[in-house]
Amino acid sequence: MAEEKIKTILENKLSLLAKLDGQMARQVKAIDENDGPSLQQVLDEKEITIESLVNDDRELDQLVALLDEKRRFKIAANLHELGARIEAETEKIIGIENNCEVKLLNERQELFEKMKSLKNGRTLLKGYGMSTRVKPKIKGSI
Repeated sequence: MAEEKIKTILENKLSLLAKLDGQMARQVKAIDENDGPSLQQVLDEKEITIESLVNDDRELDQLVALLDEKRRFKIAANLHELGARIEAETEKIIGIENNCEVKLLNERQELFEKMKSLKNGRTLLKGYGMSTRVKPKIKGSI
């Protein structure tokens, strides 16, 4: 009975990871196309999926805590293939997430450099004698 519940939770976790993988593909596309609203929508959907994964992990931890050590090893041996698939899918998602982070950091750095060059350009223009505001020599009202 416990083994069946654990197997069901792990299968659900695998399906959620597949869903998360699809969301990651949409995230990569949104980052590549520089589509902010689409990226925000994907991030919101990912958050819901991750919450479901965390809830499944809690439930799994509670079930495993109720088992004795001998039973745990037996169930782990029986469900080893499912665990390996979950591990592989998780590593794949982590890799994609890391690539997205690098892309966003690079984009942020490029934007910072562009802003810095614009500021320096304005400073240089002042040095070349941009017309300054003409101030009246007579102060006050006449």
